[in-house]
Amino acid sequence: MLTRTRLAWSLTTIAVIAVGPARARAQSPAFEAAYGWWFPSGDSAAAIFHAGVHQQVWRAFGYGLDFVHVSGGDSATSRTLSGGELSLRFGLDGSGPYALASAGLGARHHGGGMDAFWTLGGGLAARIFAGASVGVEVRYRTEDQRVAGFWNLDSADLKGIQVQARIAFGIPGRRARSSAPSTEAGGAGPAPPPPAAATADEAYRAAVAAGAPDETARVTASVVETALAAMGAPYQWGGTDGNGFDCSGLIQFAYAQHGIVLPRVSRDQTRMGTAVDRRPDALRPGDILGFSADGTSTITHVGLYVGDGQFLHSSSTGVKLSSLAASDGDSRWWQQRWVVARRIVE
Repeated sequence: MLTRTRLAWSLTTIAVIAVGPARARAQSPAFEAAYGWWFPSGDSAAAIFHAGVHQQVWRAFGYGLDFVHVSGGDSATSRTLSGGELSLRFGLDGSGPYALASAGLGARHHGGGMDAFWTLGGGLAARIFAGASVGVEVRYRTEDQRVAGFWNLDSADLKGIQVQARIAFGIPGRRARSSAPSTEAGGAGPAPPPPAAATADEAYRAAVAAGAPDETARVTASVVETALAAMGAPYQWGGTDGNGFDCSGLIQFAYAQHGIVLPRVSRDQTRMGTAVDRRPDALRPGDILGFSADGTSTITHVGLYVGDGQFLHSSSTGVKLSSLAASDGDSRWWQQRWVVARRIVE
């Protein structure tokens, strides 16, 4: 049987596992709460409450660390259990379906002792406004009163369906270093905006002037026009449509509208096509630019060159233009981290 001291050490370990990688990836967690009911077979329904954080860490994978409180009686202290839960999730945060599995430990308020519990299920979330979503979860929950393991349960252990409503704030998780700082060097204030975006006609003329064949120039100008139409769209981790884009989602979307299929991930996009010299005067509209936030050769961000020294990208503040030629703090940040350029259409 576990003691309260061992429970405290277990929950501390769970917190270190969850928070450590989150800091390493520099993504902001979503704060969430859920309330619902658990219907164990052969017992009365129990109210269940969750509150904690969820961290999206890699593509559609994430995890959560929650405080959990279960009450099966008429009062807050009647047959209650409180503890911590670590969950693993698969699904884009903030919108759409997701699957999850969790494990946790809790202390019984009356009679002493510890319970382990496991859940397996899924949910459906819908964004209600920027940075917040609501959803519904259904899980199958098992409570192991002897902490013997889910493979060694007995008739006294409780099992049943758990249904709850969920709300989350602080989504989507953002990669804080995947975009340039919002102020000039030294914190003097917002960097001045670049000149007006190139039009499709200007992109076409720039491509022809850079030596592109007529048909190639028309295709890349159309790609640029599609991407520019997304100006101002919000950043959404994993986003690939008008509801929001991440950096590689924007470029994949712009090319896909003209029949050109690109990989989903930034580093894979910068392996497509042919290499271009890393000089602004060597670029054509439609070229993909790869950046490394940590100054290495590892691609962490991509943008689409639109001409006149500018590129379009989805940063933490949404789809916007930045410059490779200007001298403001935003432009210098990108110039220092630009590592590769690729031409998709010859």
